[in-house]
Amino acid sequence: MIFCRHCGKEIHEQASSCPQCGGVQPPFVSATAIPGEGDSLWMAITSLVLSIVFTLTLLEDAEHDKDALIGMGVFLIASLALGVISLAGKKAGKGMAIAGVVLSSFSLLALLGSL
Repeated sequence: MIFCRHCGKEIHEQASSCPQCGGVQPPFVSATAIPGEGDSLWMAITSLVLSIVFTLTLLEDAEHDKDALIGMGVFLIASLALGVISLAGKKAGKGMAIAGVVLSSFSLLALLGSL
């Protein structure tokens, strides 16, 4: 049950008009039916966090062995993929996804240069 937008009386959610005052009601849309409202940010956030962590790891002065560099490359590719999927699916967090894609791309290029 919802309330009439005109008189405030309780009416059925699918009623097109109020039986009390005759006021026309807008169509009822549930919160889960609105596209884009329920999108989570996990892909964009994960892409950004992974790219930041591994960029900082690459900028470290310590020597990394080849296995560590390959492992970083796998996570950077995952970061890049999550960012691209988030952008292609028009999910929430577009700015974070773009930042994750750009940062992971530069980090991946730097990683390939250090191999």
